[in-house]
Amino acid sequence: MSIQLETVNNPNSFDKWKQQVTRGKLEPSRSNLYGVKLFLPTCLKHNTQFIMKDQRHAFDSMNYMADSVTIPGKRIQDAKVKAAWQGAAFSTARIQQHGDLDITFITDKYQYHRQFFEHWMNWCAPDMENRSGIYEEYVTNLIVTKWELGSPVSWEGIADNGATFRQRLNSSMAVWQFFGAWPYDMGGATYNNGPTNLVKFSVKFKHERYRFDGVGTEAMGVNTPDRYINTASNTMSAAGIGDEQNAAAGFGV
Repeated sequence: MSIQLETVNNPNSFDKWKQQVTRGKLEPSRSNLYGVKLFLPTCLKHNTQFIMKDQRHAFDSMNYMADSVTIPGKRIQDAKVKAAWQGAAFSTARIQQHGDLDITFITDKYQYHRQFFEHWMNWCAPDMENRSGIYEEYVTNLIVTKWELGSPVSWEGIADNGATFRQRLNSSMAVWQFFGAWPYDMGGATYNNGPTNLVKFSVKFKHERYRFDGVGTEAMGVNTPDRYINTASNTMSAAGIGDEQNAAAGFGV
């Protein structure tokens, strides 16, 4: 019996499911591989001294210490349509709605992340006067990238002994880009005399809209031949990913 006929007769084939999972076609996504790119808003980039002194550290620390990320859900609000002559009422799509982005950060011993968001929220709405900041100065864009194991791209390098080695890299496979994001709710921090734990706090972000897209999924198919990159190669073109996705596409360990 052919595979095609077997699938039609038995669409719930365990063997077919097992093959698709183990070969990567239906490989489950992992929850602990992601990255956060929080681009600095104008109000902090040009007015806050400890951020102006090292903007790269501010950008990196938001990514490295983002302990968990909750992507907002999405729904469409409906509108009822009913007329006496048409019978039963039905619903039509009216407006799209989405929740808030929620990121929990681990704070370092210098309380850098706490300072960062305290300053940012004070620029949004200062607590010493009854007014808000300039919208364009306190909003920013934010990118959440989802990474997965085992891309068909390998790093080609030279070891200390001169031997050539190859290491298979992970790759970014999906991206959420949030436009016009700003923090509106910062959680508290808890200290106690019990066992030592990491200090964390959550930050919820409002945003205008977000866009979701796969990253290089057309070029990163299950049967894609292995590709090799090194210090001399253009990573994106060697991997077959379009230049328009440079902000989200990437490979790493």
